[in-house]
Amino acid sequence: MSSETGRRKNRRFAALAIVGGVVGSTLLTLSLTGTLSAFTAAITNTTDTVTTGSLVLRETDGTNTCISTSSATNSANCATINKYTGTTLVPGGTATKTVTLANDGTVTPATFTLTPGTCTQSGSVSGITPATDFCTQINLKIYAAATATGTPIYNGSLSGFTAALPLTPLAPAATQAYTFVVSVPSSLGNTYMGLTASQPLTWTFSS
Repeated sequence: MSSETGRRKNRRFAALAIVGGVVGSTLLTLSLTGTLSAFTAAITNTTDTVTTGSLVLRETDGTNTCISTSSATNSANCATINKYTGTTLVPGGTATKTVTLANDGTVTPATFTLTPGTCTQSGSVSGITPATDFCTQINLKIYAAATATGTPIYNGSLSGFTAALPLTPLAPAATQAYTFVVSVPSSLGNTYMGLTASQPLTWTFSS
């Protein structure tokens, strides 16, 4: 082998070594950094939230107040407000009660209803056999107003009050007064003495 040929081979080996070194260096760099540098742009939204509203129903008669959240289930029993007044009446007598409902929650309900339970009678006077249709005899009128004026939203007997009344939903912080008028027919005789008619009424907000 001539000296010139040897020199050419040495140059080729040297070039290959340089190329190999560069490739190896690049691969080593990639293995250490994971990627090559590049332009980037990013946006991180830090206030991605979702919140539930609340339905809170409050009832007051000016003296007593009942609120749905007094129960852990948001469905409270209220024994301090008697919408039929609890007044002792005689034939031909009438009693009136006004209550105010309020939405203390944060959303407007889809529906608002007043649902009656079954009317029952109790009581008697010793020596007199009581009539059994007292709930049929008592008349009830309900007005969506602070007074007994305008057209009642219900007008009939307690026994006939069996279906839920649809009411106008209340927006948050809104209030609405309802007036209840119960009356005893003047024609009732002694068999109706000492009787009590009882009927649970339930206000309901639904979303």
